[in-house]
Amino acid sequence: MATIKDVAELAGVSTATVSRVINQTAWVEPVTRERVEKAMRELNYRRNAAAIALAKRSGDMLGLLTGNLADPFFARLARGVEEVSRNERFRLMVCSGGHDEGMEKAGLDFLINQGCEAIVVHASRLPEKELLRYAAHLPAMVVVNRYIAGMANRCVWLENCHAAKKATLHLLEQGHRRIACVTSDLPIIDRQDRLEGYRQALAEYGITPEKSWVISVPFNEEGGERAAHQLLNSAIPSTAVVTFNDVMAAGIMRILHQKGITLPQQLSIVGFDDVVMARYLFPALTTMHYPVERMARRASQLAIQLFKGMPQQPGMNNFAAELVIRDSVVSPEGNS
Repeated sequence: MATIKDVAELAGVSTATVSRVINQTAWVEPVTRERVEKAMRELNYRRNAAAIALAKRSGDMLGLLTGNLADPFFARLARGVEEVSRNERFRLMVCSGGHDEGMEKAGLDFLINQGCEAIVVHASRLPEKELLRYAAHLPAMVVVNRYIAGMANRCVWLENCHAAKKATLHLLEQGHRRIACVTSDLPIIDRQDRLEGYRQALAEYGITPEKSWVISVPFNEEGGERAAHQLLNSAIPSTAVVTFNDVMAAGIMRILHQKGITLPQQLSIVGFDDVVMARYLFPALTTMHYPVERMARRASQLAIQLFKGMPQQPGMNNFAAELVIRDSVVSPEGNS
């Protein structure tokens, strides 16, 4: 009967590494894990308790690596994944990457070590080459909210540039010409694409944005509050603003209300995401509806299809955001 030492020699690793693979006590490089598991199969090592531990890695378990779960956007993302996992009778394991490269990597490693082979990944900070490396060893890994050319058939993404352009054009069509853009302070691809859409819209009206019009802050309520102070301290105030998300818009609105600024008469605002609270703000927030739940369902279905070895069902992997008009935008002629 083969021993753990035999497996280690065949795989070209230490017995400690074989033990980590068997017991899932620590992360092991995917390519190394594959070598160990292949050696175990070749040596028929499945006959003992180690084989049972290995078998636990397979099964109907769907993993989700997401952003900050306190953010309502990511709650919607998780809800879409959960819906599919229930319908498909998959167990769901969720962990957060917190928009931090180290946490995203640790979260993905955790899901792998827990036996998840079908995985939906939202990773804003992990480099493309790192995600491609994982994808090479995880054929049922699908990336959501990000486009990576090297694995385009396993990406589900939003057309961010077009969405930001549409939001900005709405303000331009109402007559606004001094339009600020409150964006993320993280160097993520969403930020780049949305800034490009903002600039494209202004360019269509012959406008070159001043450097001070682009305000980079954390994309949460506190970031929105900081942006509001910058807007108030601007020498030549803007008449309108597009924001990176709705919670930033909420932070802006809170500070402006405190300072006695009348919205939208003195400042029109367009958000992004269309989370539930957007319709309950005062004034109700005009925003771009981000179909994140539909995207999450598509990514989950794709991951499960790949896990099962099924042919990919026809479906759209790139999605568009739609403008939802409420009460937070008026013509600048109404400004006092």
